[in-house]
Amino acid sequence: MFKKLIDILKAHPRKIVFTEGTDSRILEASARLLSGTFLTPVLVGNEEAVRAAAEDAGFNIRGAIIVDPENYENMDAMVAKMVELRKGKMTEDECRSALKKGNYFGTMLVAMGEADALLGGATYSTADTVRPALQLVKTKPGNKIVSSCFILVRPSATGDNDVLAMGDCAINIKP
Repeated sequence: MFKKLIDILKAHPRKIVFTEGTDSRILEASARLLSGTFLTPVLVGNEEAVRAAAEDAGFNIRGAIIVDPENYENMDAMVAKMVELRKGKMTEDECRSALKKGNYFGTMLVAMGEADALLGGATYSTADTVRPALQLVKTKPGNKIVSSCFILVRPSATGDNDVLAMGDCAINIKP
């Protein structure tokens, strides 16, 4: 299963947004992705803070894209697009305020086509990770049900790693 996915990604490299760019788990994942060369991590956060956190944790994130919501050059266009997507449910000021948070900012990078996927939840709750996606990226027309999946890698009794995929643990209780 994973080999086929990796083959697809190697043929069509993608950018994945990590909403919590200073979290050591995210930095470790980013360093691992960079060694594989088929997914480019986009880390949300203050560039100095992200680089310092990576250095402190001993991770090489050279090649990652770091985007700071406080200094984002296309913020006005992003705010306008978010106002449009929210269809009167948020004012321009409310959108600008929300975009200071990594969860909304990262989701808008995906909504605007500047990234292909988003990973969050290291420090954001499931609700705070999923809510922006439902509000901004939305479901495909005609689809109303969303689903979630967790992948857990853990040591097994034999010393190998067990990979467990668990579906609908947080979003769709009765799939």
